[in-house]
Amino acid sequence: MKGVDSSPADPEGMTNKPIITCAGDWNLFCTLEAPLVAAIPQDSCEWRRSYGRPPKSVYLEASFLKFNKDKVQSELNLLKRPIFHIYWTDCVDVEYYKTTLREDIELWLKQLEKTGITDWMIVLVETYDIRKTNKLLPRTTVLDRIKGDFAVKQTEDRFLSVINPIKSEARSAESWRALVAKVRHFILVAYNKALIKFEEYMREQREKRNDPEWDFCKYFILQEQLAFVLEMLGLYEEALVQYDELDALFSQFVLNSNVTESPKWLDTFKQPVTAWQAVKLTALVPQHLRDLIIKKKASLLDFRSYLFQRQSAMLLLMFKPVEIASRCITVVHNTLMELSLLGVSAVEGAAACWALLACAETLRAVDRLAATNNALDMCTPVQAPLLHNAKDKLHELGKLCGLLPGSPDPSSEQLHLVVMLSAGMGDSEPNNQQPTPTDRLKEALCSKTSFQQYYLELAEMAMGTYKHIGRLRFARLIGRDLASFYSELGETGKAVVFLMDALRSYEEQGWRDLAAQTRLELVAAAHKMNDMDRYTKLSATIACTAELEILVRNFYFEEMLKCIKEKLSDKQDTVLAELNDCFKLVSATLIPSERGVYITDNKVQCRLLLECNLPKEVTCTRTAISIEPCKEDRNESGKRTPVKCYKTDLTVNGSVSTQTNSPRKSTSDVVESELSNIVSSIRLDDLKPKNLLLNPLQITSQLHYKEDKTLQKATVECQNPKATLKRSDSTKYRKPSTTTRSNYQNSFHRDEFKLKPGLNEIDLEFISNKCGTFMLGQVSVIVEGKLEFLSNALIGTKMGFEVVTQGISVYLNKVDPKKDLVAGLEHAMELVVTSGSSHIEENATIDLKTSAGLQIGLAEKGSPMTRELSIPIPACKPFETTRVPLKLFANLQARPEKSIEHTVVVRCPWRAGAEEVRLQWARPLAPAWRLLTAHARKFVHVALRGAPPPARAPPLALAAPALACRGAALADLNPPATRHMVVSPDGTTVSFMWELLKDPLVKAEPLKATFTVEYRPLDTDEPYRTFSCPFDIQDYMTLFVIRTKVEPSKGSDFCRASQVCCLHLSVQRVNETEYTSLMYEVLADQTMWAVLGRTAGVITMESSSGSPADVCLDVMPLAAGYLPLPTVRLSKYIAANTKDPKKDISAHPRLEPFSPGQVYHAGKAKQVHVLPPAPKEHIDPSL
Repeated sequence: MKGVDSSPADPEGMTNKPIITCAGDWNLFCTLEAPLVAAIPQDSCEWRRSYGRPPKSVYLEASFLKFNKDKVQSELNLLKRPIFHIYWTDCVDVEYYKTTLREDIELWLKQLEKTGITDWMIVLVETYDIRKTNKLLPRTTVLDRIKGDFAVKQTEDRFLSVINPIKSEARSAESWRALVAKVRHFILVAYNKALIKFEEYMREQREKRNDPEWDFCKYFILQEQLAFVLEMLGLYEEALVQYDELDALFSQFVLNSNVTESPKWLDTFKQPVTAWQAVKLTALVPQHLRDLIIKKKASLLDFRSYLFQRQSAMLLLMFKPVEIASRCITVVHNTLMELSLLGVSAVEGAAACWALLACAETLRAVDRLAATNNALDMCTPVQAPLLHNAKDKLHELGKLCGLLPGSPDPSSEQLHLVVMLSAGMGDSEPNNQQPTPTDRLKEALCSKTSFQQYYLELAEMAMGTYKHIGRLRFARLIGRDLASFYSELGETGKAVVFLMDALRSYEEQGWRDLAAQTRLELVAAAHKMNDMDRYTKLSATIACTAELEILVRNFYFEEMLKCIKEKLSDKQDTVLAELNDCFKLVSATLIPSERGVYITDNKVQCRLLLECNLPKEVTCTRTAISIEPCKEDRNESGKRTPVKCYKTDLTVNGSVSTQTNSPRKSTSDVVESELSNIVSSIRLDDLKPKNLLLNPLQITSQLHYKEDKTLQKATVECQNPKATLKRSDSTKYRKPSTTTRSNYQNSFHRDEFKLKPGLNEIDLEFISNKCGTFMLGQVSVIVEGKLEFLSNALIGTKMGFEVVTQGISVYLNKVDPKKDLVAGLEHAMELVVTSGSSHIEENATIDLKTSAGLQIGLAEKGSPMTRELSIPIPACKPFETTRVPLKLFANLQARPEKSIEHTVVVRCPWRAGAEEVRLQWARPLAPAWRLLTAHARKFVHVALRGAPPPARAPPLALAAPALACRGAALADLNPPATRHMVVSPDGTTVSFMWELLKDPLVKAEPLKATFTVEYRPLDTDEPYRTFSCPFDIQDYMTLFVIRTKVEPSKGSDFCRASQVCCLHLSVQRVNETEYTSLMYEVLADQTMWAVLGRTAGVITMESSSGSPADVCLDVMPLAAGYLPLPTVRLSKYIAANTKDPKKDISAHPRLEPFSPGQVYHAGKAKQVHVLPPAPKEHIDPSL
């Protein structure tokens, strides 16, 4: 037969296929077998399953056999029993069907019915003949006859006619597709029926698992058939579920056997283990192991190997290498526990060999599968535990076989054990280009060199993988194993590297006990290497480790002192160590200077609070803190710091000082911000970096409501999961190395004192001969002259101080800071000279020069007031102050400014150039004058107003006011008692009045007037001072008089609101003037008057005529009562220049206002009585 089952099996897939029997014309089927076998797996088919299981889309294959009525398979054998049956015929002759074919089909159906088979189909293969297409069709065909004889309602779709594709491929396509689809459908229907019965039987057998005669091996083979069928149908996940159920069932029996009576069948798996071959993770079924299970000869390792191989086969087919690797660790652990629980006897090391090979084979299979699916990164996290476990098992084997470094040569018993272990692993796979895990393990067990190479390879791969996935603790654990391994090899230097990495991790993560044990291993390695520097440092650290016994600490304390005296005495340089290993820097504080600032060549003290963890008292040779200049001072090196920060500020401290060219003005904003953040005291506990793992999670609770406002659910949500779940960097908590020693040329220091266990308060001193800003740097503690502990804890803390060279300061201060400087009054001030850190020699003078209007003099009586003054300064020692009393007077001038600014130029012999001090003087009096007119009479009004706040001027008493005017006589209108007038600083105003007597026949020329008044502070005996205010009087002659009058309209006797009235405007010239064209404008209050018609106009005043110009305008009062007359404004009207455009006259007419006093409004204060509107009933109907 040319069946598919005769072809070689696919080495990577399942060999079982659904079996279909063929009856009828076998030769006919053989011609159709190849295309049918190829067409069935071409497309998927939906499998609708029972018990509400979701439908699956599966791909089918088929294996065809000739029907044999003598071979009857049990329904419980899902793999070997035929699942479907087809009868093939190409009969087209009805007579032949009646005589022969009908009986053959009937016999075939009876045989199927006899065995309870209901899954069958009859296929009639027809040959398409084009010559018969034009003939009449017969009444009935053979297919109709077959349906009529054998079909019932439920089996009508099992009869199918198909055109032979071999003879007519084009015509047979549709019928052939229908045949293939029917075959797929009926195969799945048959399997659905078979699986329902099989699962019921399997369930019955599982329920009998507590019967004494129940056998797990038989049940395992039974349920595995279901897994095979599901695998054959492509349902690998469901097949895996079957194996997982068997795994859980077996594990439960083993666990129960430890507390209850074990079943008889479990004795099968208690037989001695004789083989521990590697688990081959492929999709093929390991038939030799399955046969052992069927024959009940499988050991526990054989059964576990077979079960894990089948589970891995399903995962391989599903392309899940990660799950294979994660399952391997669990399987290995559970198997080793089951060997112990069942008490299975085996050669010592056999279980370790099996576990190592299982991990190695899993790694190989995972790498192969992940490489084909680009999933290497996904598999890395699960590969690390496999490598770790393989490394541990190899170490166990090396210990058993005498292959570990430092062990003696293997004995005969150990060599015999190696032979037995190699024999139990079996032969390796043939035709392998690369060595298999079995080959590698056999080679490793043959010699120490191969063992060491294989062990180091596994350990380094495991450690590297752990580091790659961020599991540093496991990496450090393997590092400690490698350290022990290298130590036994004699390569102590490599061991120290791994131990130091582990120690660093333990210290960073707070594993103090582990860190203490690691230090003991390190100190032993250092002693073995004869590294006295490292040995001394580690001895000191161990002596300070509180987790160790006091005897151990005292021993290593003595070892530290012994090494310093005997081994390190000849060394010139000190041995550098971490200060935090033996000491704790609690706080550092700069002791304030008595003068408030640190001065050059003076002592600066720093108090260091240090906690000593050594168990006994020790001699401290030197304790120092390095000092580093700030960036500003590095840029300004070689320059002398000038006088410190002079300010001019009268409102805050009441002092005026010289302003110097401080270098801070030229520094960058970054440096200024750094200097402003300098601190003088700090506690180191406040600077510890917070552990991010201890930070509270940024989570919030959320309440979710339905549409009807009822609560649906409550959730907890993380606001930023990326920040919470991100991978932590391994260098995040790593301490910076302090093995580099700073420059201690400039440093706080103290020599030769005792350090006691516990807190020690140490006062360090520093004398600076340079000025600038300095930052505290590295801390150094030298013990016994050779062991130096360094710490960078103060670096970056912005702890520092500023040293200044305090130069000679010159201040100009007010004696009474609460009083402002007031112009016109004498003020007492003092010149303050502070020597700072310098000496002032004899015959030194300071020259003062004032601006115009400001006079200065010594405070002595009779001392003249001048603009230039030379002041002798007596000799002064450092930090002495000299005060020179002065008096200043600023002239009071009639200016509009509220304050007067004067400057004092200070010239000092010890400073190049001159400095200016600006002084603000308040004005105590503010004058103002006005020209008042009464027709042709003129009056001059002068007002004096006191200085308003915030000026703090004293109240002034006024006397003898006078007004002088050249070219005109004045009449004094002021009362005689003016000597008691007072001007207060609250804004009080004092007014004076004079009448200007001018001859009307004389032409009005501009007048120059000067107002004078005497003043002095109130309630004092000081002499009066004179204040004068000059001003000019121009255009004061009255030229025009305006008169206005409002009268009711004709027919009315009174002015009523809302009625039109007549505004009579009269303009009369009273003095000669060149302005004859005038424009009037009526400016009425819109709430009182409404001007009807025009509101402005131009009038011409004849120069020869003295008659007034009259204008009548219509206005309407809007309210009743006594209303002021509308205001009239009179302006000069200058006509446009149309004749000679070259003249400097605008081409458009323009207006110019009159000066105050040239136009007099005679009716400005008049009012008109306006009655309310008349009632409606009194209105004349004719109107």
